[in-house]
Amino acid sequence: MEYTLRYQLADGEWKYGACRTEALAGEVWAVFADTLAEGPLDPDLGAVIAIDDSDWAQFMADDRYCEFWCRPAFGTAGSQIPQEGQYLLIRLKNGLWRVYVPVVSEDYKCVIRGTEEGAVAALFSWYGGKCDCRGLAFVTGEGSDPYKLTEDCVKAALAILNNGCRHRTERRYPEVFEYLGWCSWDAMPAANVCEEGVLQKCKEFREKEIPVRWAILDDMWAQIRQFDEVGYEDRGSMFRVMHSSHMSDFEASYKRFPKGLAHCLKAMREDYDMIPAMWHPTTGYWMGLEKGSEADRKLAGTTMEAIDGRILGDWHEAKSFQYFNTYHRFFRECGAAFVKVDNQSMYRRFYKGMDTVGKVCREYHRGLEASVGLNFDGTMINCMGMASEDMWNRSSSAISRCSDDFQPENRPWFTKHILQCTYNCLIQGQFYWCDYDMWWTDDSQGPKNSLLRAISGGPIYVSDQLERSRKEILDPLAFSDGKILRCDRPGTPTLDCLTVDPEQSGAPLKIQNKYGRNGFVAAFNVSKEESPVTGTVSPADVEGLEGEIFAAYEHFTGRVTLLGKDDRIEITLNNHDEYCLYVIVPYENGFAPVGLLDKFISPAGITNQAGDEVTLYESGRYGYVKNGEFIVENR
Repeated sequence: MEYTLRYQLADGEWKYGACRTEALAGEVWAVFADTLAEGPLDPDLGAVIAIDDSDWAQFMADDRYCEFWCRPAFGTAGSQIPQEGQYLLIRLKNGLWRVYVPVVSEDYKCVIRGTEEGAVAALFSWYGGKCDCRGLAFVTGEGSDPYKLTEDCVKAALAILNNGCRHRTERRYPEVFEYLGWCSWDAMPAANVCEEGVLQKCKEFREKEIPVRWAILDDMWAQIRQFDEVGYEDRGSMFRVMHSSHMSDFEASYKRFPKGLAHCLKAMREDYDMIPAMWHPTTGYWMGLEKGSEADRKLAGTTMEAIDGRILGDWHEAKSFQYFNTYHRFFRECGAAFVKVDNQSMYRRFYKGMDTVGKVCREYHRGLEASVGLNFDGTMINCMGMASEDMWNRSSSAISRCSDDFQPENRPWFTKHILQCTYNCLIQGQFYWCDYDMWWTDDSQGPKNSLLRAISGGPIYVSDQLERSRKEILDPLAFSDGKILRCDRPGTPTLDCLTVDPEQSGAPLKIQNKYGRNGFVAAFNVSKEESPVTGTVSPADVEGLEGEIFAAYEHFTGRVTLLGKDDRIEITLNNHDEYCLYVIVPYENGFAPVGLLDKFISPAGITNQAGDEVTLYESGRYGYVKNGEFIVENR
């Protein structure tokens, strides 16, 4: 493969520069920028590498459409790609697939974007005065399996960068996220989060026998002076107050936690056997720290003034560690077991121009990850952090949000949400298990949200308001002890959905995953006009599923069909309230154990199998196929 690079000087003049291509294992190539310019490069667009789109049939680009979040964009020509494509998957006219994985190198961030002339890989440092543009720009590959191709490209890029960032398969999934959780966000918006409300919710879970095992104290727990001075009447005004406020102290609100944070967390543990956790943004609070406040005093020497004037943590690695360690040590001493760290993709807004994007984010995240490692054994939910400068610079944390915020009682939101979660996982799932965000069990979209999280492969937690949790919505997701029946990897769209816009295609959006040797396909209607969609489900839809004959069990109807690997079942979903889940189990020697039928990921209820005999994790309705007959037993 040959590529042409042009660079742009700070005065706007364009010149031709150098880039080089290196063939790697398989059909994978690394493309490097290798240019020394005549003068300083434009910090916002230092160089572009042209990408030929003449053999494209369709594409899906993972578009960073706002500071923190990504969503899929579909098209047929390079000019249609949005401005910050952080991953590009192309179905070629010859039926093969091509992948482009742009990276964040030592200094430069690369994205794939469309121009009037077509697609380019755009490189920029967001730092003035640099005269060289050198380093890995992107890795690309071509082949018949887009899932493996993406993984090969990411692993090759990580090996070249060698900056401590790891592939998901080299990260440790935290034990606490094997269980159901709850988060206070959206749960008590009128009174803000408070000790009384949190403990009332813990009591409700116990009384309803809902086995939630951990809980996060989310936004509004801290001492924020503006909260006591400015009231709000609705959700919109609440956000305006939040986003214009500074942190006064990272002890809990004196008014809402009158006995202190430690008292609340201790009660959660000792009275309700709940594992407590704390939320905080990277910025202390949304407008940073209040000058001269107790928080400012406690963090003295670890902060700096951002480009917009607010007081934030210093990005240099040693200072970053000290800044976060001050928070995290306090939380740990109060009894917190882990943290959720929000507002991560904020380099461009707050630190741009202080040094190159690669250097700033690398050092900032090293400080954060080191503090979480020291205080919480690496257990953290990364949030508002889908920018590639974050994704390529976290070393060991294993969980990251993959969609923007849950919107209660918002029917159109679900379509936006499911598209973000599943398509974002194609690239983000190479680094992390993906967090599909909290949700409400009594929301009108609750059953769909429940199924979506069952196939996500990531953590499952709700934000139910007081007295509103519905046990029956959570029961299909977890055992009676709260342990989730969890898939092995992040759920992603099936092959036939990868580059087709499911809002326009007339076909269902299908999401596939695995648990052990078993496959799962969940299908949803997300058509733009909520019109009927038709399609097929097959064992071949599940990436990496092995076997020749399978029992396909549809969870909601209880129907079982024996299928060959490439056989297909036709499905029709008439509206957005119709969906289905196929559990696809290898049928060998006349036997296929489907598992605990009241659970979505039913085979995960089997702990041991010897021939036709199985051991179950707990009692329940056990289903299996034997000699072509579907049998259900109560065990």
